[in-house]
Amino acid sequence: MLSFYRAIASKLQPLQPLWLLLALASLCWLGYLLLLAPVEVSQRWQLTALVSFAFVLNMLLMTLLFAHPSPPAVASDFWGRLQNRLRHILQYSLAWLVTILFLIIIWLFLRIALGIIAPLLF
Repeated sequence: MLSFYRAIASKLQPLQPLWLLLALASLCWLGYLLLLAPVEVSQRWQLTALVSFAFVLNMLLMTLLFAHPSPPAVASDFWGRLQNRLRHILQYSLAWLVTILFLIIIWLFLRIALGIIAPLLF
């Protein structure tokens, strides 16, 4: 799992300024919907803005956490080995966290798509 995220993050690292601009744009869109938009528009597009902001933030998180591989574990004493194992466990838990966040974002996106597409077709 870590190698998968490292490969994706290394390919997406050059696009990090784009992810930052998209995060700012979706945050501004969400702010507009919360503060200035009419109620009908706000209720219709608020979840979409929130999900797009969460997706872009998750992409930024992935590129920041997994773009650089961890240093090789060359420890001979107990504390060095323990530190390397804890670092490895933390990286795996962060990979699982990113995966769970992606699944939640995909589930919310599908709910939004169903809410938008279903009234258009039926």
